Order: sequence, then structure tokens, then C-alpha cells
Amino acid sequence: MMTPFQRLEALIFFCFFAFVSTAQKTQPTTIIKGQVFDDKRGEKMPFVNVQFDGSGVGLACDIDGNFYLETQNASKKLKISYVGYQTQTVDVQIGTTNTYTIKLKEGGLLNEVVVKVQKYRNKGNPAVELIKKVIENKSKNRASNLSYYTYNKYDKVELALNNVTEKMKNNFIFRGIKFVFDNVDTNKFNGKVSWPFYFREALTDVYYRKPKEIREIKQGEKQTNLGFLDKEGISNYVQNMYQDVDMYEDAVYLFTTQFTSPLSPIAPNIYRFYILDTVKFKQDSCVRLYFAPRNKTDLAFIGRLYVSAKDSSYAVRKIEIGVPGDINLNWVSQLTISQEYDFVETPGFPKGLMLSKDELVMDYGIGNRDSVRTVMGKKTTSYNNYVINKPIPDAVFTTADRVTYSENLYQKNDSFWAVNRHDTLRTVEKGVYKTMDSLNNNRRFKTFVTFARLAVEGYASFGGFDLGPMNAAYSFNYIEGLRLRLGGRTNPKFSNKWNIEGYTAYGFKDQHWKEAFNVRYNFANSQVLKYPLNEFRAFYSNEIKIPGQNLQFVNEDNLFLSFKRGVNDKMIYTESIGGEYINEKRNGFSYTVNLKNTTLTPAGNLRFNYLNAGEMKTQNFTQTSEAALTLRYAPHDKFYQGAGFRIPILTKYPIFSLSYAQGFKDILNGQYNYGNLNFSAEKVFYLSPIGYADVTFEAGRTFGQVPFPYLTIHKANQTFGYQYESFNLMNYLEFVSDKYASINIYYNMSGFIFNRIPLIRKLKLREVFTFKALWGGLDAQNRPTGENGLFKFPTDATTGNPLTFELGSRPYMEASVGIANIFKFIRIDYMWRLSYLDNPNVTKGGIRFRIKLDY
Repeated sequence: MMTPFQRLEALIFFCFFAFVSTAQKTQPTTIIKGQVFDDKRGEKMPFVNVQFDGSGVGLACDIDGNFYLETQNASKKLKISYVGYQTQTVDVQIGTTNTYTIKLKEGGLLNEVVVKVQKYRNKGNPAVELIKKVIENKSKNRASNLSYYTYNKYDKVELALNNVTEKMKNNFIFRGIKFVFDNVDTNKFNGKVSWPFYFREALTDVYYRKPKEIREIKQGEKQTNLGFLDKEGISNYVQNMYQDVDMYEDAVYLFTTQFTSPLSPIAPNIYRFYILDTVKFKQDSCVRLYFAPRNKTDLAFIGRLYVSAKDSSYAVRKIEIGVPGDINLNWVSQLTISQEYDFVETPGFPKGLMLSKDELVMDYGIGNRDSVRTVMGKKTTSYNNYVINKPIPDAVFTTADRVTYSENLYQKNDSFWAVNRHDTLRTVEKGVYKTMDSLNNNRRFKTFVTFARLAVEGYASFGGFDLGPMNAAYSFNYIEGLRLRLGGRTNPKFSNKWNIEGYTAYGFKDQHWKEAFNVRYNFANSQVLKYPLNEFRAFYSNEIKIPGQNLQFVNEDNLFLSFKRGVNDKMIYTESIGGEYINEKRNGFSYTVNLKNTTLTPAGNLRFNYLNAGEMKTQNFTQTSEAALTLRYAPHDKFYQGAGFRIPILTKYPIFSLSYAQGFKDILNGQYNYGNLNFSAEKVFYLSPIGYADVTFEAGRTFGQVPFPYLTIHKANQTFGYQYESFNLMNYLEFVSDKYASINIYYNMSGFIFNRIPLIRKLKLREVFTFKALWGGLDAQNRPTGENGLFKFPTDATTGNPLTFELGSRPYMEASVGIANIFKFIRIDYMWRLSYLDNPNVTKGGIRFRIKLDY
């Protein structure tokens, strides 16, 4: 029951609310939008105060100096002010849209100003002393310092095409689908008209206990359908782009790139810090710090920190950050992160500092001109049901999976979302679902999707059948000459349980037909070929291959890989039949069991020659029967999955793989008993602010006596494109081993050096370095002799000189120095071969290129 004083408060509040509501109705909506620049240097000015004169209504500019506001409480004058600059006042037309370009001049209102130019220094700088205190105390302020916490998290991500104009709406492309523009919105960040085309919302329960043990239970996820694109693949990609940002970390990971945090121990060496003023934030007195990178092209932020000043906690209560316009970052023209932290307390337990607001906005586009259409992405996260420091039952942490998924994660009904959403969807957000459903059922859009899929995946759909891939329809090589291929596969319209795939190809020079055929059965409840896989595959393949070239994500019959250096006249016809079972877990663990029978027949100038009683003989083919087990562990594995492929998304987590294959003699005509053990480990090491290094280690051992086709034939590359997994200056079939170890180091400095060179830094180039080394050897039993009858190593067809070797006491090594990010997608390396330079047909150095889109 309310006390008399509480009733009086309620009456006053009611009267005030009624007055404000009435006042709002009596005045039309006024829109102000524009951008603020430094008058002298022409630079965009972030966080400038824009306020209606005589009113408390206003806002601060974003990182790029943009401002946009709709209000019914406008006055006829607008004040634009910033510390160290002259305040400007401009006229406002009430009830209309007002657009401004503001240029602020340096100087204040003092009669006399004495300017003393001083070089920025850390020593004696109160702002630097304050940020050092914040850094010293961040371990006790961050959530991970708590013994326990739980909360419910609701996040939503919206992607919208920005800068939609009337001319665009009337373009012939949108003829017949103009209904998509019924759901346009005004972008609150720059005032441009935007068309939202993707919306995703997710609800997650989060549990934590010290030290850093986290479990997440995803309760529901809902998103729009983007035509032929894979829902879960898009969800993975969006999640990776819009990860949860912890500013208390030393480095912040965003869209496969790592930024130095302003709270990192090295931040005083990367950033300039300035104290702006002292302000109130939720009744807490806070010092407002401005920070910006010393070098504007570095992967660092610009922004403001609100640091609690009423006690000695040095807690960050609010943070507003973005990226400088000159940053060496592709495709992202704007980035803004806004976070607020509140002290949360559970009765009977100590309090903790937790996120209460989290908003991330990114604008993607080619260029940042006003006329350019971009994609604006916005992620908003809210938190509720915080329980702090109260012990959590051990049962929550018994599962090894960090993330578990509720049943029917993607099929939760509308009533579930109506009850569990933290807030009500805006009209525009609701409209995205409706618009995209209508669009996906539109005949004109379906035609567009057909051509888009052909361009992206190389397949054209005809009901339940896909024809393709088109990039493999034509290719050529030394042995086959012109090669034509025709193939296809079924899609989910045919069946969610079965997938049938096959092709036939013909080489006009060798006059051989090649074919492959796969039948998959899906044991999981999900769609066939969808992660996590739980499937059996029966396969038959009759193909031609380069020995040792089993590369992931690389198809040899791709037209672009047909151009090669040197002679490639030794290949193998490979006929395989078998079955394979694959089981993937969502915790990143997977295993594969494979049974196959394989026949190898030499092609071109390759021969299976051997000595028998001093006489040279030739074997037409060799055959094996093999069983293999592969274990793989890739925690937090992320990738975009198409209908028949996966593109890995770079993460900071390691990937481990262990496999063993056993060959059986006299079973299904198998000719050899052998074992083959292989191990690999890969890890990306982020070294912000000086880039990152991707390191891969591999090792293997072959047990038993086998001819060279069953030894490890090391991955070589004779194309002019750079291949990450291969030795790019090694020739095909050049080295074989029955025991080996290799290291592959790729280092990208992210422009750290180029960013400091005048003029060159404008190009946003990046320095890349690689080093690869291979140690190996061959047991005496696997060296071909007249006594053991093993196949002789390949030789030059003309001279008879050997072309295949075993590695000696020294490793094979190669290195490269390159420039990446040329035109934002081209990388060019100059490579050196550092050892075994006397081998025949050696290329000691050369230029290689690679095309890849990077942020």
C-alpha cells in the first residue's frame, strides 16, 4: 500500500507525464541531421555536443561526426560545441528536416589565448595516470573475477541496405518486388533511408563459475531466410562478425581481426589519453576520458571512457568507441560500440560490475562516400535475471560442451518469443520477417536467386537437382589435354535424408572417361550435409590425380589451377570404392571411420618399374584395402556452410587432428600390410597491435614396407597461385618420406610498418611473411632395391635422371615476403627456396599471387 508521500510523488509524476505528452502533441516533429568537421584540417570530429538552445534535448556526434535526431521538443536555435573550439549556433526550421555541414574553428571565448605547443607525453599526464589505475584495477572489476554469475541474454542483429533512394526504388531490378520497400526505415546513425533485409534474434542462458568456466544454453534462435543461403552458416558468420565484446580484455576480437583494447597494459603506448571533464552517470560521478590511437591507421579504437570517480574502484561505467577513418581495415566504413556497466547485487552476496547495455553498429561498403550504398549492421544485447556470486549446482557444468542447444532451437513458436523476448519488436523488425517470406516466394526473386547461386556456388537448381559446379566444367592439364566435366547432385527438395552426387568427365588427349558417385544417408534430425554431420557415405571414384595432392578446399579441375610452371607429366589414375561414417559433435569433436579399396594405375610418363633378379619389369597397377580412423577436435569451430562446401572462419582457438590408416594384405586383393599415422595442430596467435601468426605443425609415420605411392608424398605446388597448405617452390613428387615433421608459419603484420610510412599508408597495404620447413627420412626397407622389388622412384622420361628424392639430414625450407591487401583482395609474394637447390628442374625463387577477401 502506498504511503501519502508516495501517492503525492505518483500524482506529480502523472501530471508531469501528461504535460509532456500534451506538449509533444502540440508541436510537429523536427529532424536535424548532419556532420561536423574541423574547419582547418577538414577532419571529422567525433563526440561533438549538438543541443537545442534553451532545451535539454540534444545528442553527441558519433565517431565520424555524424548526428541525427527526431524530436517534438525542438527550439529555433541549435548549438554545436566542443572543448577547445568556438561554439556555433545555427537556425532550425521547426517541423521539417534540417541538414547541416558544420565546420568548427579552434579557440574559445577568452579575450586572450596563449597557445603553448607541447609534444604529447605519458610522463606527468594525469589522463595516463588515471588509465593506469583503471588497468591496475580491471581484474577486480571485470565479471570473470566473480565466483559465480548467471543471467539471461537476448540479442538481436539487423542488417539493412543503407542509402536507399527513390532512383533505386524505381530501378527495373525491383520491378515486381517493390513491396520490399514498404518496410524501409530511417537510419538513426546517419539519417539515410535503409531497407532491413535480415533479422536474427537469440535467447541464451549463461552460467559462469571461477576460474573462467562458462556454459551457455541456447534456448531459441529465429532469423529471416535469405533465399538459397544456409541459415546456420549465415548465423555462424553473423555471430563471428558480431561477437560479444569484452573491453576488459587486453585485445578485442571483431570480424576475424584483433584490436588493442584501451584497457590493455600496453594501451598507454598505443593510445593518447585526455581528460575531458567530470560528469554524472546514473548518479555516479565519473571522469570522462577521451582516447585515440597515436597512429590512426593502427588496429585500435577512438572513443570515450567514463571512469567512476567517487571511490577507488576505478571501474569503467560506460564506454563509447569507434574506429578512425584512416584505419587499415577493409569494407568497414563505420564502427560504433556503446556499453554500460552497472553494479549488480544478489541479497546476501557481494556485488559485481556487469554489463547492462551493449550495442554494436557496423557499416560495410566499398568506400565511404555519401553516394555509396552500404550494409548497416546493428547488434543490440540486453541482460536480465542476474544472480551474482550465488553458487551454481555442479550439474550445470557436467557437460563438456561450452554451448548446448535446446530441442527445436530454430522452431520455437511465436508464443515462446512473445513471452521470452526482453522487449517488444519494433514495427520495422516485425516487417523484416514478413517481407523476406514474401520475397522468397516471389518468382522474380527466385530467378535472381538462381543466378546468384550459380555465381557463388557454381550450381544451377532444377527442382530437387543441382547442376554443376560450373567452374569445373572446363579445365586442362598435360595428360588429359582438354577436359570437360558434367555433374550434379540432389538438394533438400529431393530429400532431407538422402543425398546423391556424381559427375562424369572426359580427357580428349588421354581419351579416358572419369567418374565419381556418392550416396549419403543422414542419421541426424537436421537436413542432410548440415553441421553437425551424422551420416554414412558410400562412394565410387575413378579419377586422375597428382600424387600427394590431397588438398582441402582445392579442386585440381578448377580452370584457374590449370596454369602451371614446369612439366606435370606424371599422374595416377585412382579407382576407389568404399564407405565412410562421419559423426560430428557440437563441442568441436568429430570422428570418421573409412573403409576403402583402391587401385592405382600410372598415367602419363609415370611408371611402376621394379627390379626382379636384376631385370627391370613394369607393374600395370597396385591395389590396397584400407581401414582408417580420424579424430578431430576444433573447439568453437566456425564456418560458413553452403549446400556442398564449408568455408572456415578464422578463430583464435586451436585445431587438432589425429588419423591412423591400416592396410590389409590379401583382403579384397590388397597387396600390402602397412600402417600410416598422422597428426596436425593449427593455432592462430594474435599479436595485437603487430598482426597475427598462423602456425601449423604436422608429423607422420608410415609403418611397414610399401612402394612410393603409399609413402608420404609431400604437398607441392606448381601453379602460380599461393597455396597455404603446400610447399610452393617444391615440384610434384619431388620428396617422399615414411617419417616426417613440418612447420608452416604465416605472419601478417596488418600494415604495422606500412602504416607509418607517409603516402604508402593511404594504400592500406599489409606486410606478410611465410616460413615453411620439412624434416623427413626414409627407412632402408622403403628404399627401392633389386632385393625388395619396390617401385623405382620416378625419373625424367628423356634423360632418365631421378626426380624423386628422400630428405637428408637437413630440412627442406622456403620463405617469402609479400604485400597483401592490394586493392583490398590481392596478395603478391616473392618466394625463395632455401635448400636442395641442386635438385633437377628447381625453381629457386618466384612470384606467387593469391586472391582473398580480408577485413
